[in-house]
Amino acid sequence: MNMRISKLGFAIILLLLFLSSGIDGQASEINFNVKAILPENQRSKEVSYFDLRVVPGEKQILSVELINDTQEDVTIQASANSAITNDNGIVDYSYSDTKKDSSAAFTFSEIAKMPKNIVLPKKSSKIMECIVEIPEESFDGYVLGGLYFEQKGEAEEKSKGALAVGNRFSYVVGVLLSETDKEVKPELALNKVQATQLNGNNAVIMNLQNKKPAMVKKLQLDAKLYYENETKPRYENHQESLAMAPNTNFNYKIDLKEQPFIAGNYTVKIKANDGYKDWTWEKTFVIKEKEAKKYNATAINLPPNPKLGFPWTLVISIGAGILVVILGIIYYFNQKLKKEQQKQHEKYEELKKNLDK
Repeated sequence: MNMRISKLGFAIILLLLFLSSGIDGQASEINFNVKAILPENQRSKEVSYFDLRVVPGEKQILSVELINDTQEDVTIQASANSAITNDNGIVDYSYSDTKKDSSAAFTFSEIAKMPKNIVLPKKSSKIMECIVEIPEESFDGYVLGGLYFEQKGEAEEKSKGALAVGNRFSYVVGVLLSETDKEVKPELALNKVQATQLNGNNAVIMNLQNKKPAMVKKLQLDAKLYYENETKPRYENHQESLAMAPNTNFNYKIDLKEQPFIAGNYTVKIKANDGYKDWTWEKTFVIKEKEAKKYNATAINLPPNPKLGFPWTLVISIGAGILVVILGIIYYFNQKLKKEQQKQHEKYEELKKNLDK
């Protein structure tokens, strides 16, 4: 009987796993596909994104086929986005409203126009065109962007080959524009360093900038944070295989984890390498007392402040008082018991005398 129950339970578990995996697979399906139609000026036919050699002052048309193989109509929101470097050190095409980097002559989103809303009927396909106005003034290096297509839906899972953003699925077709074969090398710079708070965690961020229209594909960063005149770093962060888009910046961080900010003078030392060149920076900054208190008060992962923590002195005092009371009660009842025993003894002695007489 026990063996049968075990087998039945095992079968039920397998069935639940099968059903849950089937539900997840269905929920993560995306209802449209995207295919870039590569033009004659495509530099490489072996890639699925646009890698185009463009001419100053001319129009470049980017054609994309949108395919809906489902039995339902699909509404797609589209945008031509400039590539940025997000704070994880990843090239990102998903933001349509981004601040232009100070080193950029122009961005992809400034020169590209495309329909914002596209209705794709069931079991149909449609060619969507993005018009890119190449500036009159020529440029060396690269301009990087992406054609971003997003579908509203109820699922919140990640599907294979697509990116789930909240309750939306999206596709990105990269666009790489160049006019010459002249090699442009990255030029990295360290900008502002400051204390901040990220998702409730105290951190120091260092803004790193790629000032040139060149890709950084394998960036290695080593950052160390020193307090006052200490020779040993208090905090540090080392990462490899980061990337930076041309003419972009991002905030590299050192997480203080479960440590509070301490007011004072700090020095940050950073080493960077892109596989070809080394950069080193050193910058001092100040964390003020008011700033440290503000962030420490709202940090979610700090241990309680001893000054504001549990009132151990009061607890010990109360505990000592209770102990004195308990000992007093014990003493009182002990004395009372002794008196009772004494009375009983006296009565016994008196009774004994009477019996002897």
